[in-house]
Amino acid sequence: MRLLIIIGLIICSLSDVFAQRPKLYLKAFAGTHWHNFIYREQVKNADNFFGWQGGFGFRVSHRHVFGEVDFDFVRSGITAFLDDSVGQVLEADKLELKLNAFELPLKFGCIPYKSPFFKWYVYSGFAFRFNTKTKVNFGDNEFTFKPRDLNLANPNVDWLLGTQFDVGWVNIDVTYGLGITNSTKTDIRTNSHELQLNLGFLF
Repeated sequence: MRLLIIIGLIICSLSDVFAQRPKLYLKAFAGTHWHNFIYREQVKNADNFFGWQGGFGFRVSHRHVFGEVDFDFVRSGITAFLDDSVGQVLEADKLELKLNAFELPLKFGCIPYKSPFFKWYVYSGFAFRFNTKTKVNFGDNEFTFKPRDLNLANPNVDWLLGTQFDVGWVNIDVTYGLGITNSTKTDIRTNSHELQLNLGFLF
């Protein structure tokens, strides 16, 4: 009888230990974003880029805290129509600019609410953005540039603030990123703002 009691106590202790282990999830996701660049020259200018992103990540949670590392492949773009000498827009003179980048977000935060079916996460952190290549389409011509050809800085660092929700195995993630480094290698100060919306699945 004593042996059975000891075995029962050991099993209960092991169950408690296993219950306190951190939980690891693999997340695959895709979504859309809006990226705003503000150039602080004598006259302040701004460019707005829209695009999509996709990738995967790892999230580890323990009780009411968690950490996450993501690997994002990002494409942003903008389309402009050039005017002729009399101010008429020409379809043939359409200029398309496509920016490709790889982002490495590091997120840390808390879990204010959790249930078996629904969880709410709040986080902050940093994202490291590495510009890879830029494509310019002008008419029937396509040109490819490396980051150094356009004086783009590598890497860029963004401060993150966001929230995400787990509904079953579906994850909804909203992230705001504020650039804390200059986006270019020039003397022009560039402020960067990015808003991302992702839909993912947990494994």
